[in-house]
Amino acid sequence: ADFNAVMDRTEKIYAPIIQREGGNLKLNRLWTDATVNASATRSGNTWVLNMYGGLARHAATNIEGMALVVCHELGHHLGGAPKIAGWFSSWATNEGGSDYFATLKCLRSFFAEDDNQAIIAATQIDEKARAICTQQFQNEQDQLICMRSSIAGQSVANLFQALRNDKVAPNYSTPDTKVVTKTNDSHPDTQCRLDTYLAGFACAVDVNAKLSNTDYREGSCYAPRDTSGTRPLCWFAVK
Repeated sequence: ADFNAVMDRTEKIYAPIIQREGGNLKLNRLWTDATVNASATRSGNTWVLNMYGGLARHAATNIEGMALVVCHELGHHLGGAPKIAGWFSSWATNEGGSDYFATLKCLRSFFAEDDNQAIIAATQIDEKARAICTQQFQNEQDQLICMRSSIAGQSVANLFQALRNDKVAPNYSTPDTKVVTKTNDSHPDTQCRLDTYLAGFACAVDVNAKLSNTDYREGSCYAPRDTSGTRPLCWFAVK
């Protein structure tokens, strides 16, 4: 039921948005498939999301985490620059960019109609995440959605830790200190991905500010203008 509720809301919010972009959303609800993964593809003007029951049923995945995974896959279609290098996947936002879109834009729309106050009251929120959400947003609802997005980020990072057999648990207080010289289009390391989720939900740019397929600065936070919410340097090389 939770899986289908997430998919229903995804279609409700994003099918019209994708249609305005010239595409048709096809969301494949592969509940019986045990694959612990998700993917995005395109076929002509059909924009496809493949969502697998194996990922939804994993012990690390909660409903917030499932929503983030859907948002990540939507990010390949809607996340703007940087794109994956090469002509074959030139339509697709890269992995780090899709993570950033998930908490910068998608989850803010996804969680907007929930009783986030009640959900947050019943959940232990990471103290660093709570402090950032309180600092970055003045509106209480924005703060609550930010905090709930932190739950989603931790869920999915814990999933990656389990799948990769990482020895060190991802934590909002232990950011990845690596600085790349070339943007990494592939999946970043687990801690780097958690850092990206944090950057997305910490960026106070208007949720309706559209992202650009050519200029990564549009609709997002970027250095040197912003000190919080910028794409982490563990995968993103500033141009």
